[in-house]
Amino acid sequence: MPARERSRSWLVPAVAVVVAVLVSWAILAASKELARSFSLVVYLLVNLIVFLDSLDLWLRLYFQRMHAATDDTVGGSPTSIALGPRRFTTYQRRLHLQPWVLIVSVHNAVHELDDFMEAMESLRDRIWVIDDGSDDHTCVRLRQEGWRCLEGGQNRKKPGALRFLLASLPPEIETVVVVDPDISILKDTLASLEEVIFDFQHSGMAAVCPRIAVAGQGLLTRFQAFEYCLAFSLGRKSLGDHSITSGISIYRRSALAAELERHSLSVYAEDLENSLLLLTSGEKIYYDSRIVIHTEGKSTWKGWFSQRVGWSYGLIRVYIQRFGDIRRLSARSLSAQYQFLIYLGVFSLLFQPLKLLSLGLLVGSLAASLDSLFGLHWMPYWKATDPIYFLVAFTKYALLSLAALLIAVPRGERGSLLPIAPLYFLYALAQIIPTTVGYANWCTLRIWGRRLMRDHYQDEESLILQHEGKSLARSMRTLWSNSARE
Repeated sequence: MPARERSRSWLVPAVAVVVAVLVSWAILAASKELARSFSLVVYLLVNLIVFLDSLDLWLRLYFQRMHAATDDTVGGSPTSIALGPRRFTTYQRRLHLQPWVLIVSVHNAVHELDDFMEAMESLRDRIWVIDDGSDDHTCVRLRQEGWRCLEGGQNRKKPGALRFLLASLPPEIETVVVVDPDISILKDTLASLEEVIFDFQHSGMAAVCPRIAVAGQGLLTRFQAFEYCLAFSLGRKSLGDHSITSGISIYRRSALAAELERHSLSVYAEDLENSLLLLTSGEKIYYDSRIVIHTEGKSTWKGWFSQRVGWSYGLIRVYIQRFGDIRRLSARSLSAQYQFLIYLGVFSLLFQPLKLLSLGLLVGSLAASLDSLFGLHWMPYWKATDPIYFLVAFTKYALLSLAALLIAVPRGERGSLLPIAPLYFLYALAQIIPTTVGYANWCTLRIWGRRLMRDHYQDEESLILQHEGKSLARSMRTLWSNSARE
């Protein structure tokens, strides 16, 4: 990136921060109750998410700039690929491209198949599907339409199904693209797929994560679309060659096969576990934005809530089980230390009780604001829920979201997301609840053998059986090691 462009990239967030500070002080100065209601402790608590997300934005931009200054780039993403000055023609790429396929695991997906087959028709000859124990004729339907489908026989969940499928692929396949049945590759980036795979095969790395975008026009799907832009264009792009894969990623077949042999085969946070296994074994992963893959966002709040409960349960599960790997990985670089220790460990896990307390104070402050606005006088006055706290936090986060919109969202997508950017603070607050439930699920499963709330990823019976099986395996290993020492 030219120096002039890098300097401009810092201008927008800098202006946003200055404006946010000025607006906040203006609001505070205008409050008639400031002298008797303002508390620094409450102010810090209610603005916790604002402070954390502002710090995260600045650090992500810093790490992106740091990687761009030290690494070679492909598609605008730091990859450490040393392809040299040589440029390959389309014919040369196809001539030297190693065999590759797309692999997808499906389970009871008969109602999704029409959209999937239409979206992936141009890649039909390269797609291998494994039916993961469906009982709704998914495999039969695919075969009737002429698609290659392997019967898995039993429901192994995605990691187990992919491991079974990899063992069945022709031995000459070098690269696999893992996809889901609810995705589509944008036509204007489809032509770049072979170019990205060619560059990946010559990088020597284990995996590459493309950009995932959420399709849809509803309020909830737009919130998710903005969230995904931040997660990929800021989050994964800032990690250099120790990025994190997603549900749709490109892998070197040998690396994926080796990793799945050590995988827990749990469907929860499988991508984070994939990445940790690869990175701690000395492999590298990078992000490439040249490929944009659309996925279906959750269209209902119930489905969204269940998804976030599963995500947070998976995060705490993998983080605690793989903490030794995380500590070793954090020594790799400053950005790795921030991502895996600070962001995931401190901001996402340890600060969750504080976030829950912050949410309670903000809800109280919002309720007091509405009570005052409509002159209801239903709520007794309490300094910790003064209306000014919610107003200040909302204003600052709205400005932060607008700055992030200009930085992380591609120009052509900003128009549809601009109306929801000022409201993104409410969406960020709403995520605290399912995240807390997901963490609580992990705790109650270990204490009482049951989850607080079920999600749609795995039924209670198989999850408990899996948990008890792992506990028994750990007990047997401990008993064996004690016997060996004696």
